[in-house]
Amino acid sequence: MAFNKPIIQTTNPFETTNGKITVTRTIYYGEVVSIDDPIDGGRIKVRILDLDNQIANDDLAWAYPMIPKYVHMYPKTGEVVRIFIEDIKYPQKSRFWMGSVISQPQKIGFDNIYTALSTTNIGLTQPQPASFTYPDAKGVFPNKEDIALIGRVNTDIQLKPNQVQLRAGKHENENILKLNRKNPATISLVFEQKSGSTSYYSSGMVMADKIALISHNGKPQFKTTELTAEDRTKIFAEGHPMARADILVEALKIIRNALITHIHGYSTLPADKSTIINDLEKLNFDAILQKDIVIN
Repeated sequence: MAFNKPIIQTTNPFETTNGKITVTRTIYYGEVVSIDDPIDGGRIKVRILDLDNQIANDDLAWAYPMIPKYVHMYPKTGEVVRIFIEDIKYPQKSRFWMGSVISQPQKIGFDNIYTALSTTNIGLTQPQPASFTYPDAKGVFPNKEDIALIGRVNTDIQLKPNQVQLRAGKHENENILKLNRKNPATISLVFEQKSGSTSYYSSGMVMADKIALISHNGKPQFKTTELTAEDRTKIFAEGHPMARADILVEALKIIRNALITHIHGYSTLPADKSTIINDLEKLNFDAILQKDIVIN
């Protein structure tokens, strides 16, 4: 990849020659060749073109993270990061990395060295059309006024005005530019103004194909850490379905009315098929169960 040839100078950056200021460069773009660190310190190996041409990958200098440990984020091998060189006299040591460099939102999963710099003045390729030019992509990516944490694959946390959203499956599978309108898993916390009022109220919603509320001490007991797809399948198969309270109450009312108002003529007569008994026979107890929401 052809970058402008870097110049490492040891002159005073404020020294002038013939009236011109001497420029000193300390920030470079480099390709990540390894993120394996035997001490798990966040160090990575990055190749800077021209500076590292004669150095094998194993012999490259460590680049140290500029991101604090409170934020867990690594670039992928083959992606680009920015490298800050602390001492320009010794460009092979005291390197610090920041990245990955991602050119556009739709490249969040992986952006290689040929496209990552497409939005910079040293890019070799043209960027793709902006994500907002795709009508189906509306809602996939945060708005400019939002604060968000975007996952590599189909997840994000968005802090919107008076609203927090945690999403998995936000876009259609294999199509990052099409909003998933069918079945995203979402937790939404909203603080909003009541219609026609100056007061505010809060609401929380959990939306998914299946929802489980699991207690560590519930019965049956389920595995609750490092869940696999098989673990989740077991929970939804063996957990107790939640009841639809309004339907349950209607069923109880019918049962109560049948007990109170039903009359037998005398012994050996068949039960009186009054309206209330007919209603009782028609009760669909399965309708009481919400089988996609389970507890233990």
